[in-house]
Amino acid sequence: MKIFRAVVLGVLTAVLAASFTGVASAKEQPPAAEKMKSLSFPKWKEFKIKNGLEVVVVEHHEQPVVTVYLVFRAGDTLDPKGKSSLASFVGALLNKGTKGKTSDDLAKWVESVGGSFSAGSSGDFTSVTVSLLSEHVNVAYEFLADVVMNATFPEDELEEERKRVKTALEFQLSDPASMADRHFMQVVYGHHPYAVQPTVETVEAVGRGDVVAFYQKNYVPNNAILFVVGDVRQGDVKTAVQKHFGTWKAGEPDRVVFPEPPARTAKNISLYHRAGSVQTNLYVGHLGLRPKDEDWPAVAVANRVLGAGATGRLFLNLREKRGWTYGAYSSFTKPVDVGFFRATASVRTEVTDSALTQMLYELERIVNEPVTAEELEDAKSYLVGNFPTTIETPNQIATQIGQVKLLGLGKEYLEGYRKEVAKVTVQDVQRAMKEYMRPDQMAMILVGDATQVLEKVEPIASVALYDIEGKPISRDELAVQASDYDFDTSLIQDHEATYAVKMSEMNLGDMNVSVKRQGKDRIATASKMTGMISMEESIDLGADNFEPKGYMFKMVAGPQMMSAEYTFDGQSAKGKLQGPDGPKDVDVQMVGGTLIAGSLDLVISTLPLEVGKTFQFPVLDGQSGALESARIEVLGQEDLMVPAGSYSAYKVKVKLTEGDSIHYCRVEAPHILIKQEMPAQGLSIELKALK
Repeated sequence: MKIFRAVVLGVLTAVLAASFTGVASAKEQPPAAEKMKSLSFPKWKEFKIKNGLEVVVVEHHEQPVVTVYLVFRAGDTLDPKGKSSLASFVGALLNKGTKGKTSDDLAKWVESVGGSFSAGSSGDFTSVTVSLLSEHVNVAYEFLADVVMNATFPEDELEEERKRVKTALEFQLSDPASMADRHFMQVVYGHHPYAVQPTVETVEAVGRGDVVAFYQKNYVPNNAILFVVGDVRQGDVKTAVQKHFGTWKAGEPDRVVFPEPPARTAKNISLYHRAGSVQTNLYVGHLGLRPKDEDWPAVAVANRVLGAGATGRLFLNLREKRGWTYGAYSSFTKPVDVGFFRATASVRTEVTDSALTQMLYELERIVNEPVTAEELEDAKSYLVGNFPTTIETPNQIATQIGQVKLLGLGKEYLEGYRKEVAKVTVQDVQRAMKEYMRPDQMAMILVGDATQVLEKVEPIASVALYDIEGKPISRDELAVQASDYDFDTSLIQDHEATYAVKMSEMNLGDMNVSVKRQGKDRIATASKMTGMISMEESIDLGADNFEPKGYMFKMVAGPQMMSAEYTFDGQSAKGKLQGPDGPKDVDVQMVGGTLIAGSLDLVISTLPLEVGKTFQFPVLDGQSGALESARIEVLGQEDLMVPAGSYSAYKVKVKLTEGDSIHYCRVEAPHILIKQEMPAQGLSIELKALK
């Protein structure tokens, strides 16, 4: 009955998104950039008040709006060991309560004047921003002063934020692109702070005391810059800043000491096994430039030629010419310390080696062959002509000036940017690429089905093999292990159940499930759902050991349709799949004890569940045709309320390649499913009726 698999959720999410937004064509091109015209960059003025708060004012009177943007040099790089995500907790909780106002009070305060508030953290900084009509600018000062000087960090708000962060983390851990990004940062940066990534354990480790201590230490005026951009006057800003922030006491904030990242001497492949993946995520790169390096204009032009958009060589080669991917791109980043270069693409599994070879070819070509005069002029024209569109609004101006100021680049960087780009020559591009592009030292991060791609990519470079979470594994461990578990199927009783299905609080409909014995030898399960989507699944199982005998699945969601049908002979599974990528024939050699993934809830209902116990079985995902291992772990026991009533339930985590799901199963045997959650997708299933 566990029918909501990754492929289905992907289709469903796309259908729901398309219901509310237009879908852009992959071949849409941005309008042609204009040639360089005269541009008057907004002038800005700076001052500092006695407590050390730096203030940047940009008068921009074209619209009656203002953005007040307060940035602290207190990002994720200051997270203590074992408590990654602490800085982001502090930023997210600033507006969740102050000494005189609740979270609701603070939200209504800004909303009452038509304003908006946002907060965010990155590796180097945390920022809080208020945007509103200029006639209400004093509200922005008052609001920001209150949240940065009087935040209380209520315990209940901390726990809510912890849930949100864990849900976001669950999504990352189930998303191959997110995992490729995490592993890329760890491989390229080593023990550098930029490599550190939050985990469930580090999120759980952050307590309110940690939040308060970080806030008191680092949220001080001499560790911040206040940007005021829009329909304001410098004199008025100076008076208001002194009034609202003048009593804020200076402190001694923490400072990051950046170690040298690891030096690379060769290209190599880190392959992260994700069983059954129909695509491989390719992340290829190495360390790049520092903010004050003088070659940024030439690097920007080179990257535009290589892969900064749909006209780049990577896109034209891998997408337009060969049709291996929906897109291939490249970028250079500019953090406080050293940034990185990276080229990315998500390609079909069967062309992984070919796509990687072509990607490396393009990286070598941009180093060894001069760009053409046409490529050079097109890239410069775009960068020069597009720049004015990045400073049209107070928000955009604040972002641009904020980056320059925080990275210590000076006014001349922005004011002279277009002229510096326009001066770049073919020789400048090739010189910069020889300096900053090192194809023979690339870190190649691959997330995909290692059983399908390992042998193909070994001729390209040496390969280190890992599981999806980054644990080193051997070639032998890629094989799904057989099981001879002796199930107590006598616990299975005929029953019918109805479940309410929701995605992100949206009601998708009811799912009706039936389990029936058919003589002594067979058990049949059937699931049917109606509502926003139509879905059916039927499974025929052996009564002794849940051996799959037959499987059928069908789903219709808007214009999308998916189906799967299999036959089994005890040794193999043969079937036909129909999905977003078209029809597919499946012929899978099973190992001993292979289960069908859709029967896992029924299997769990017969297991001798106890807190702390774990089980592992080989399973076939009927909706993708992948053979993988399912790990079942009993996390705890708790009471919960669902529409069908109150139950004492075991909390069971089911770990599959697509990610984790949480199943709440009745303590009384058989352990019928009461509730299921897939946090990464925002999906929940709750029992409504049982008979």
